[in-house]
Amino acid sequence: MMKTVPALGLILLLGAVSAGAAPQAKPDFLGKWTIKTSQAAPWSKPDDKPVESDLKALMGRDVVFLKDRIDAPSPLRCRKPRYAIKQYPPDMLFQGTLTDPDRQAKALGYGRSIATLETGCEGAIDFHFVDRDSAMFALNNRLYRLERKKP
Repeated sequence: MMKTVPALGLILLLGAVSAGAAPQAKPDFLGKWTIKTSQAAPWSKPDDKPVESDLKALMGRDVVFLKDRIDAPSPLRCRKPRYAIKQYPPDMLFQGTLTDPDRQAKALGYGRSIATLETGCEGAIDFHFVDRDSAMFALNNRLYRLERKKP
């Protein structure tokens, strides 16, 4: 009985975290991820066209977060990251560029507190976790979604 109650408590806590009712747990970001999708950022203008060279360089490519480097296409590649996980409110997503942060963050699948990986790399690209297996980053008025690669 003693073992069942803590397990049930953990399940309930994880459920609340994934539903956005509580701050996300610190994500385990190390490993291989794949850039799966790209969409116009909420702040972009209707006539903004995607940068074709970005799409060609990033879509379907892997991003590997290692302790001492990030192996990825430019501009995500980094030789000496200084990782920090922070909890961001919606108005800090994508370097504060959302025009209606609460509504837009919710539409993107985020809750009130978003686990964010700051890399400390030259490009200052942050990775905002939607859940433990997906994250988004912004580049040139586009949002790119990464998904954890399953072994």
